Order: sequence, then C-alpha cells, then structure tokens
Amino acid sequence: MKKWLFALCIGSVGIFLFWPRSYHAKATLGSGPEITMSISPMFGLHSDWTRQVSVEYNGERISKELMSDTGWWRGSNLYRHTSGAYVIHEGQGWCFSFTLEPLEFDTTPKVSCLKNTIVHESLGKMSPYYQDMSYLGRFIENSHLSGGQKISFTLADQAPELELPDGP
Repeated sequence: MKKWLFALCIGSVGIFLFWPRSYHAKATLGSGPEITMSISPMFGLHSDWTRQVSVEYNGERISKELMSDTGWWRGSNLYRHTSGAYVIHEGQGWCFSFTLEPLEFDTTPKVSCLKNTIVHESLGKMSPYYQDMSYLGRFIENSHLSGGQKISFTLADQAPELELPDGP
C-alpha cells in the first residue's frame, strides 16, 4: 500500500512540475491599450501552441482566441491604422482589428490587410507593406531559447518591420 501511495505522490508531483503552462507577452503602448498575446503548448513534444490575444484599456478587457499554431505561425505584427483602429496581422492567419472607443474587436474589418502592390520605402514608422498603417511592433515565439519566456514583444524602434507571408 505504501508503494502505491509513494508512486501516486511522485506521479502527482511530476505532472505538476511538467504540466504545460501559459506564456505571455505584453505590448504597453504609452497611455493607450495594453495588448497581451498568450500561448499555451498543445500536447506533445513539439512547438505547437494554442493562442489568445487580450486588450485592456481604461479598466475594460476583451479577449479573442486565435488560430492554433501547428508550425505555420511566424509572428504577429501590431499596427495602428490611420482611422485609429489597431490591427494585428498574422500572415497566413490573416488580420483582425480592434477599436478603443468602444473597446471591441471589429466583426466586419474596416481595414484592408492586402499588401501594397509596390513596396514603398518606409517613412518613419509607416509600413512599407500595408497602406495607411504605422508599425508598432511584433509578437514572436522564442521557443528556441532555453528556459524562460517563450513569447516576446519587440517595439518598432527596437527592430525593423518584417514582411509577413500572404494571407488566405
């Protein structure tokens, strides 16, 4: 009986220690919104994730489940459209936008995520790839790093905008 109890305790501790946890990266945009992308590992020994984004502004919070990453995700770029909407572009996962007043995800996007037919030279933080969008930064997986955080956000002034693959 003691052996069973011991095995049960060791097994429970092992599951607790190795249970997949969530990782979060926050984009804090001055007095604007705080955008958090969260990833949680899918079951397996590979780098596949379930993903979620949440936006917090003036004490309100909204969340949205994103497409699971089964190896296709190459990062998500964050933009601000000249209309005032914020846009998260996922490459093959396409894009979606949200507004602050009212705080909501746009169900019918008013922002085009089609690439410019001619890539323009970047003017300040305006995107050379997408019309009327200024590049704010990028959420990226860091699973190749040992230990620690598996996702991060890099501000536009820390690294240049990377062109994402085309959407559907």
